[in-house]
Amino acid sequence: MTAARQTAPTQVIAQDAGPLAEQHILGMAEMGYLGLSEPWLMRRAGDLHWRLIARAMGQREAVFHCAQGQPLYAAFCATSLRISAPEIPDLGRELTLEAHLGRLGHGRLASVQRIMIEGQAAGRIVLVSAFVGRGDPASNRSIVRRAPRALALPPEAPKLARRIADRAALVARRDLTGAAGRHIPVLPCPYADFNAAGLLYFPSFATLSERADFALGASARRRITARDVVYLGNVEPGETIRATLHHGAHVDCVLTTQDRKPLAYLRSRYLPE
Repeated sequence: MTAARQTAPTQVIAQDAGPLAEQHILGMAEMGYLGLSEPWLMRRAGDLHWRLIARAMGQREAVFHCAQGQPLYAAFCATSLRISAPEIPDLGRELTLEAHLGRLGHGRLASVQRIMIEGQAAGRIVLVSAFVGRGDPASNRSIVRRAPRALALPPEAPKLARRIADRAALVARRDLTGAAGRHIPVLPCPYADFNAAGLLYFPSFATLSERADFALGASARRRITARDVVYLGNVEPGETIRATLHHGAHVDCVLTTQDRKPLAYLRSRYLPE
């Protein structure tokens, strides 16, 4: 995500509205080939995050604007997923996501979300976001940081969220264009991988990484236990992405445009097969 000078928000709102939770019965939409569907889970977590921000700003809808009235998006800088339950949950079980919002400074907000199945801890998600807009309304490559018309100031985010945000900032300063590994092109599908704002949706980065790795021979039986993603840019529908994968104790993936502009860095771990 490109940094840019931000104007100050016209209003600052300091409040703690408490956690937000939602329950789901695990069915075909919520489950994947082996366990929880990660794309579904991250989409629900993202929606909770945006709703928390809207509520902290005193809004009913998660629709944001800058002081000049231009649309803003709560874009993710980093996400961190941990799945701690070793067994695959049965269909029909109840899953609860419980999310708390905190501030990190520099216009960034973080939510820490607990994953519970039938009341038992099954993992957690941390999402770190900043407000962005398009410098050029017609270009996804022109994403820049901007301040919202009103800025929520919830309590400070916990140390876990701060560590994840700090690690993401270090990754963002690295030169990822020469990453070692096997290269493969992947083409995002506008119908499946982009969101209503016309941007490559944040869960799609992990999906593209998995698609590239599977094409290179990854096992269909592996199950994700941890995934950390740092988001660095976006693309237009129709653009091919270059995936570079390196396999070791974990799987590292660097996604870039074809002209080597960094889009994301992902580190993933899986259960031993």
